[in-house]
Amino acid sequence: MMNQPVPVKEQTRRERRIERQRKTIMDAAAELFAQKGYQATTTRDIADSVDIGESTLYGYFSSKKDILQAILSEQAAMVDALLVHLIELDDLQSFVDLVDLLMEKILSRTVYNRVLIAEAWTDDDILQSYVILRWHPVMQTLKDFISMKIAKGIFRPIEPGIGARMIVGSFVAAILPVLRGV
Repeated sequence: MMNQPVPVKEQTRRERRIERQRKTIMDAAAELFAQKGYQATTTRDIADSVDIGESTLYGYFSSKKDILQAILSEQAAMVDALLVHLIELDDLQSFVDLVDLLMEKILSRTVYNRVLIAEAWTDDDILQSYVILRWHPVMQTLKDFISMKIAKGIFRPIEPGIGARMIVGSFVAAILPVLRGV
């Protein structure tokens, strides 16, 4: 029996409107978090910035922490969506193109990334759940990719864990000044 593709449920107009409003709220919150800091930003600040009542905001998000978690989850999903194709890459240029696309996506979301870095610096829960735990699967994917490319003779032999750390370190070193606004 062949596997049938799972039909994708079309979103209703209402669902699309709700998704757009959630995105608007997340964008405004990220901007405020980056400017004022997470702790100094109130839900009233966020609601005011998108011209809705604070009670309306709670119809979309249960708390300020919920908004922050949605922002962080969106960033993680974007990275995951790109990395899922990593193993499929056939040559070095495809890998370079993927890194370039990832860099472009991350830099286009500078405000979101500033929030992540700032909050991970002061909030151990965010550091643990959105940075450290998120990097383990990313690092494993990179190690698997490097191992596979070494086995195929595309990459020269190196220890895959060190190679993965080098890739991540180079990537972070390249974008960190931009995220800091330097």
